[in-house]
Amino acid sequence: MKNCKNIVAAILMGCLATPALAVESSDTLVIENANKVKIETQDTVQRIVISGAKDDPEFHYVQRISIPDTNAVRRSMRSIRDFNRIGKKNGNKPTKWDASVHFNIGLNTMLDTPDNYDFRVWPSLEIGFGITHDYRPFGRQNEWSIGWNINWRYFRFEKEHYLGAGVGPLGELDYIVPIAYGVGQTHCSSGIHVFSLQMPLIYTHYFDKKQRWSLGVGAIVNWNVHGTSNRDYEFGGEDYDVSYDRLGQMPFTFDGIVKIGTPWLPTLYCKYSPSRFFRESRGPKMQTLSFGFCF
Repeated sequence: MKNCKNIVAAILMGCLATPALAVESSDTLVIENANKVKIETQDTVQRIVISGAKDDPEFHYVQRISIPDTNAVRRSMRSIRDFNRIGKKNGNKPTKWDASVHFNIGLNTMLDTPDNYDFRVWPSLEIGFGITHDYRPFGRQNEWSIGWNINWRYFRFEKEHYLGAGVGPLGELDYIVPIAYGVGQTHCSSGIHVFSLQMPLIYTHYFDKKQRWSLGVGAIVNWNVHGTSNRDYEFGGEDYDVSYDRLGQMPFTFDGIVKIGTPWLPTLYCKYSPSRFFRESRGPKMQTLSFGFCF
């Protein structure tokens, strides 16, 4: 009799467990090549709408989910173009303001240089990092951005000379001129380092709704906080690293910038500064040019 009770209890437990297992199991719905996926999140309700699918343009799927705890919602992004977007959404409509982070790396050089002021494009590097506030009052295809960047530029000079303090063409003291390395100095390299704080103001137009093609134009104000002329060489078996900190760069300059976005590469940028790099009493009139990729 005791064994019969145990068998009945086991059967009842099995019957009770079966619905629980059915509830805990989940169904997987795979939709290939969806034409449009729309996710709307409002307070404690989320609505998912999928329109069109592979070989079935009339396919339509709607799911409404109750979310008692909105902190449980997790989102992930798989596009590098969305990775730097840190703005929020207001209901089912994007906000007019977003914030985004940016990183750029490229090459730079000096233009309109006098004789003997020979700069090399490689390895003259530019690296920058910053954040912008992006304003879109008329939709996501037209965007105005303003923000702050930090920027480091290195301009490599040719091997036979370095830039140092000398006498200018009109007798100016501490004028930045090319100076030949001394006899016996080998493995020579020299260049200019410039650290700047920047304020970009850029307008970007996206030619398609997925923001794969874009053109941006604008200006960047540079506050050139620090500039240094540096040279390295070897003499008598010893390595020497000499810096000259009184470079005499203009404290404020501005760049014109053009940015081109494509589906295949990171955003291309090109910057040109019509401002002279050196103060008039400290160096010749030269302008800077930079180009590279922006992420």
